[in-house]
Amino acid sequence: MRTPLRVKTIPRGEVSVVKSYPSPVGGWNAKDSLGAMKPIDAIALENWFPSTSYVEIRGGYVNHATAMTGNGKTLAVHNAITGTNKMFCSTASDVFNVTAAGAVGASVASRTSGKHQWTMFGDGTNSWLIMANGVDKPLYYDGTTWVVVDAASSPALTGLTTTEIIGVNVHKGRLFFIQKNTLAVWYLAAGAAGGALTKFDLQGEAKKGGYLMAMATWTRDAGDGADDVAVFITSEGEAIVYQGNNPSVAANWVKIGSYYIGKPLGRKCATQFGGDVIILTENGTFPLSAAMQSATIDYKLALSFKIENAFTAQARNSGSAFGWSATIFPARAAMVVNVPINEDGEHEQYVMNTITKAWCKFKEWDAEDFAILNGELYFTTSNKVVKAWTGAIDGANNIVAYAKTAFNYFDAPGLQKQYKMFRPVMAVNGNVTFLTDIDVDFQDGLVSGTTTYTTASSGKWDAAIWDASYWSAGLETIKNWTSPNEWQGYCAAGKIKIETNLLTVQWMSYDMMYEKGGML
Repeated sequence: MRTPLRVKTIPRGEVSVVKSYPSPVGGWNAKDSLGAMKPIDAIALENWFPSTSYVEIRGGYVNHATAMTGNGKTLAVHNAITGTNKMFCSTASDVFNVTAAGAVGASVASRTSGKHQWTMFGDGTNSWLIMANGVDKPLYYDGTTWVVVDAASSPALTGLTTTEIIGVNVHKGRLFFIQKNTLAVWYLAAGAAGGALTKFDLQGEAKKGGYLMAMATWTRDAGDGADDVAVFITSEGEAIVYQGNNPSVAANWVKIGSYYIGKPLGRKCATQFGGDVIILTENGTFPLSAAMQSATIDYKLALSFKIENAFTAQARNSGSAFGWSATIFPARAAMVVNVPINEDGEHEQYVMNTITKAWCKFKEWDAEDFAILNGELYFTTSNKVVKAWTGAIDGANNIVAYAKTAFNYFDAPGLQKQYKMFRPVMAVNGNVTFLTDIDVDFQDGLVSGTTTYTTASSGKWDAAIWDASYWSAGLETIKNWTSPNEWQGYCAAGKIKIETNLLTVQWMSYDMMYEKGGML
C-alpha cells in the first residue's frame, strides 16, 4: 500500500509586527530630548486637547458681541448676588456691555487706555466691580450704576491721586490698591469700598528694587489650619509675603519672607487656582506653594516644566507684550495661558489639563484677554467678543489640528525597521478626510498621506423612512490602516493633520506596522 510522502514543514518567521499605543494623552513635551520621550507624549499637539482618556480636537468659537469702537483689551465680569451676571469689555476709548449677543450698545464709560486690572468686592451693601488702569480714574460698578472714582465721588478715595492706581486686590475683606511705578500699596478700612487710603511702602523690603506688578492672596496651611497671606510681586521677580489682616497694627501684620520667583509676565501674572495661586514668570508657570519652598526657585516645580523650552523662549521674545494671563476654565478642566506673539495681532495659548497636568497648544485664537461668564469661556479679539471652546469651527474658518507622536524604538532600539503602515484609532461624528505620515530617526517632514472615512448611513428625523433607515449612534470609530510613505529607520513618530468643519474628533490610540531588519 502506497502512502503519501511526508513533507517537512518549515515554519516561517513573523514578517510584520504591529505595536499599539495610547494617543498622546501625556501632552505636548517641549523639554525632553526626542529620544527620551514617553510613548504617550507628543512632539507637537496643536489644537488637540489631551483629556484623561483620549485626545480631542478643541472646540471653536462663535461671534458673541460685535461692533465695538476699537480693539478689545480687557474683559471684566460683574458677578451679582442675585445671579444676574454681566460682562464688560474695555477698548482704548470705551467700556462696552458685552453680556448679550449681537452688536453692542452705547459705551458705558470713557477711557484713554483699555488695559485694566479688576476685582470684585462686597462692602455689605453693594457688590462692586472695580477696574483700574493707571491712566484713568478707577471705575466702580454696582450692577446698575458706574462711578468714576476720585476724591469727590461716592464712593470716594482720598489720600492718593486716583489716576495713579494701576492694580487692585482684596485681602481679608480689605481693598488694596497698587500705585503705578512705585513699591507702594494703599489700603482701606476693612469692609469699606471707599474712604481714606493708607500707604504701605515696600521699598525697604524689595532687595532687587523695581516696582510692584501685582498682589495676590494665597491660602496656605500654617500648621494650625488654613490661613490667607498677602503676596506682593515686584517687577524684578521678588514675592514679598505677609501674614495678617491690618498693616497698621504690627501684631496683625508679620512678614513671612521674600522669595525669588522670576520676573512676572505682565500685571495679570497671578491667578487663583483652588487654594493656590498660579504665577506666570519668564521661567515658567509656578504654583506659589511650590515657589515658596526655598529662597531660590526650583524650576522642576513649575507646572509648565514639561514645555519649559517653548515657554521660556516665547517669554524672552514677547514677555513685555500686553496680554499674558492664565484663566481657569473648570468646565473643560483646563488652564488657558494666553501668549501674545504680537499685541493686537497673533496670539497662541498654552493649555494645561488641570487633572493630568498635560499640555497642548492652541492656535488661531488671537485673543487679547479671556474671561468666564456663567461658566462659559469668552475672549476678545479685534473689535468683538467671541464665545470660545464651542462648536467645531473658528468663526468662518475650519479648525486645523496637527499632532506628532513621540519617536518610538518599538522595543528594539538597535535594529533597523521598515515602517509599513500607520493606524490612528479615532471616534468621529461624520465624514472626515485627514493626512497621516511618519518621520523616522528624528526627522521632521511634511504630512503627505491622505485618508478619507465615510460614516455609515444614518437616519434624519422627519426625513428618513421609518423602519428602513439607520439611526445615528453619535460617534463612530475609525480603525482604518493608512499607507504613508514607507521609511527605513531605527525609530519612528506618527503624524496626523485634520481640518475640521462642524466635526467632533476624538483620538483614542494608534498602531504602527513594521518589519524588523538588521543592525546595519
